[in-house]
Amino acid sequence: MKSHWVRHKGKRIFIADFSSFGSDANAVRIETNAIQETLKLEMPGSVRSITLVEGTFGNPEVTQALAELLPISNKYIGMRALVGLSGFRKYFLDTFTALVGKVHFKQFDTLEQALDWIAED
Repeated sequence: MKSHWVRHKGKRIFIADFSSFGSDANAVRIETNAIQETLKLEMPGSVRSITLVEGTFGNPEVTQALAELLPISNKYIGMRALVGLSGFRKYFLDTFTALVGKVHFKQFDTLEQALDWIAED
């Protein structure tokens, strides 16, 4: 599993790492399954999470795998940020959230920016 926990400014933050999977929906699905098991060990609403997506493309299979993760992750994640969408791909997030429903990501250009924001009280 690429995803992992980090500490930033005293806060425990989960990095959901979907970066550099290209169009490999199987790799995304393996990662989503591992993330589900990790999050189930946490208190509902307690997780601060940053999702990395640079180098991964939103084809229908990848989108489906991510959409299946959201009902589970929404239970545990209280704050979430997204890093890795640029240019026209930023509009993909609007389409994705419209399709899957209640999920909100604050977008950042860099991991450091996302870490600083998500570590705020």
